[in-house]
Amino acid sequence: MNNPTGLIAFSGCDHANRICDVIFVHGLGGDARGTWHPQGKRDDDLWPMWLGKDLPDVGIWSFGYEAEPSAWKGKAMPLFDQASYLLDWLDNRDLGERPLIFVTHSLGGLLVKEMLRSAQNFTEKKEILNQTKGIVFLATPHTGANLANFIEKFGTLMRININVEELKAHAPQLRQLNEWYRENVNRLEIDTKVYYETQPMSGILVVNEDSANPGILGVKPVGLPYDHISIAKPESTDSPVYLGVRKFIKKKLTQAHPIELKSKEQSLEKVTIDKRKIGNYFERNATIYGSVAGRDFINNNE
Repeated sequence: MNNPTGLIAFSGCDHANRICDVIFVHGLGGDARGTWHPQGKRDDDLWPMWLGKDLPDVGIWSFGYEAEPSAWKGKAMPLFDQASYLLDWLDNRDLGERPLIFVTHSLGGLLVKEMLRSAQNFTEKKEILNQTKGIVFLATPHTGANLANFIEKFGTLMRININVEELKAHAPQLRQLNEWYRENVNRLEIDTKVYYETQPMSGILVVNEDSANPGILGVKPVGLPYDHISIAKPESTDSPVYLGVRKFIKKKLTQAHPIELKSKEQSLEKVTIDKRKIGNYFERNATIYGSVAGRDFINNNE
C-alpha cells in the first residue's frame, strides 16, 4: 500500500477555534504515520494522537512526502522542490492563520528550514513564516550525515535518489541553509528544541552530535539513548521525547496568548478602579450620601 502524502489530519484539525497547529514532518525513508509509530502499537496508538488527547485545543497534522533513499523502492524530489510542495500544502489548508510548531525527524528538519527560507521570498506566504513559533529537531543532520556518504559508495547497486546526494556530510548547500537559519532564527522569534541519537545502527551513528547541533546561541542539544529510527518513536507518554516535546508546545502556547491574558487582567483592574472612583464620589458628597457610604461601597465590592 502506498504511503499517504500531503498534509494528514490527526487530531483537532477541524476545530475552528483551535489555538495552534502542530505539524510532524518525517525524514528519509519515512512516512506520515510509520515514522511516529512505535513497534507493536495499534494503528491510532502513536504519539501525534497522544498529543491530541493531552492538548485538545491544538490541531495535530503530519506531512507525508516521497523520500525513498533508493530508486528501487520509490521516488524522491530535491530538497528545494519538496520545500515548495510543503509550503503549498500549508497555504492550501490555511495553516498560518494561527501559531505553527513543527516536529521534525532527520531530513524533515532540513525540509522545514528550506520551506521557511522559501516563504520569506513571497509576500502571500510570509504569514506562514511569521506564525512559525517553534521547531523540534529530532536527529536532524544540519551539516549532513555520514550514512549518506556510506550509501553513496553503493550507489550503482542501490540506484540512490537525490535526497541521499543532498545529505552527504559537509555538503555546502546544507552549511548554507544552516547558516541562514542560525542567523535568522532569533529575528524570526522561532524557538528551537534539539535532540540527537547516541546509539549506532549496524555500527554506524547516522547523525552525530556535531551535525545534529544547529549551533544556536542558548539552545542546548539533548542526547538520548536511542538510534536514528527509535528516537522518533517514543514508547509511551512517559518517554523523554514525548514529555519534552509536550512541554515545549505548552510553553509556546502560553507565550502565544499573552495579549489575551493581559487584557483580562486589565479588565479586572479597570473594574476595581471604577468601583473606587464611585466610592470616592460618595465620600466627597457625604452631606448627601453619608460619611461612610463611600467606604461601605468599596468594602462591599472588592
